[in-house]
Amino acid sequence: MNILLLRTENQVHSQLGSALWRSGFAVDVADPDAAGSQLSTGKPYALILLDVAPPETTQAAIRSVRRMTSAPLLVLTGRDRPTGCVEGCARGVTEFLARPYAMDDLLTRAWALTSRDESPDITLLRLADLAIDRKHGKAIRRGTDLGLSATLFELLDVLMAHRGHVMSRPRLIDAVWGSGANHRHDNLVTLAILRLRQRLDDPFDLKLIHTVHRKGYVLEVRNDHQSC
Repeated sequence: MNILLLRTENQVHSQLGSALWRSGFAVDVADPDAAGSQLSTGKPYALILLDVAPPETTQAAIRSVRRMTSAPLLVLTGRDRPTGCVEGCARGVTEFLARPYAMDDLLTRAWALTSRDESPDITLLRLADLAIDRKHGKAIRRGTDLGLSATLFELLDVLMAHRGHVMSRPRLIDAVWGSGANHRHDNLVTLAILRLRQRLDDPFDLKLIHTVHRKGYVLEVRNDHQSC
């Protein structure tokens, strides 16, 4: 079960990560300022654990988390933390845990929060600021319905289901148009990808669909120097 631990580096936090790992959690660690970047990878986290930083950093991290995921968010706070921080950060936080705390208490809360819903919702998929609602056949980016046709939605859904992995043209044809489609009609995929990019990528700075030369297409978040 995956946990994302957002904190700055020191020995105490290293002990926290080790305790979580020994309790059966797979722990990824990132700086609070990098919360959005880490979550944009699309990796599913059962719990986000934020070790509180200065109030402005904490609130920014919470906003980044909530833009990317609805996973439970447990925030650790210092006992000398001004109450204004807790009040200002409360929206979007599942639970607070104040220091000093017993490690057993933290682990108990972590297990309780990750056990609330052991079955992930596969009808709603997310990558960065893109959300795909399979139940209603909608793709939404930054709160805007992209208005995709049934075919374009199916194409995006296939790419999203295999995000981070290159999909060849023949595989896309089989998945979207069926095995009876003519694999020699490469322009079928080319045109569909073009139309999908016009709605999904063109209006936004962050591009999600990338061409891999002679291999196919991949849906993923890339750094600017990686994009193609």
